Amino acid sequence: MSNKRPLIGVTPWYDYDKQLTFIKKGYCEGVNKAGGLGVLLPMCTQPELMENMVQSCDGFLISGGPDVDPKYFNEMNLPFNQDISPYRDTLEIFITRRAIELNKPLFGICRGIQIMNVAMGGSLYQDIHSQINDRKLIKHSQAAPRWYPTHKINVKKDSILSKLLKATSIEVNSFHHQAIKDTAPGFEISSLSEDGIIESIEYKNHKFALGVQWHPELMWEANSVFLSLFEGLVQSCK
Repeated sequence: MSNKRPLIGVTPWYDYDKQLTFIKKGYCEGVNKAGGLGVLLPMCTQPELMENMVQSCDGFLISGGPDVDPKYFNEMNLPFNQDISPYRDTLEIFITRRAIELNKPLFGICRGIQIMNVAMGGSLYQDIHSQINDRKLIKHSQAAPRWYPTHKINVKKDSILSKLLKATSIEVNSFHHQAIKDTAPGFEISSLSEDGIIESIEYKNHKFALGVQWHPELMWEANSVFLSLFEGLVQSCK
């Protein structure tokens, strides 16, 4: 019996000043704890190398990070848009589209859910507090310990997310100023925050393509229920 673990490619962070590729704690560790082998992908934008990554990995985790360049959803870069990462946009949009096309498991966290949506034709609010004026928003960039849940989400019954969490309501942490505006074709919304912000999406008729707006990689050590998201990714690769 083989004990080979599924290989999960984790997309990297990149410091342009220091030319440094890195990842924060919780991503690879969550994959490993869930029974996979999390590997940090190299930062590159050459199509041949990106395709080799897609073919070599069993699944992918699109990590959190800076804003998505609004040119990918046909908008100008507005004043409240913050740091963007051209290398990451190129790499992660490529991986998302190919993973969807090849039915390879895909899990996006924070920026990751936004990249997944944009890659498949959706759009974002460049800043929710500047652009959403029809309702009162809760605080989405918390001033609390990073593992601590600060708001509730309501989860769609019978969604992949509800089956993993075994709940239709749960409290999560929050560190974002952008969010999904128009959902891309093929995606369904599977959870909303109390103020109506999209907190997760799932791609229909796919082995496993889940994006969440919060940061389970910061929560799973304090609350093991969030490890189930990483377990869902790993199990779908087997």
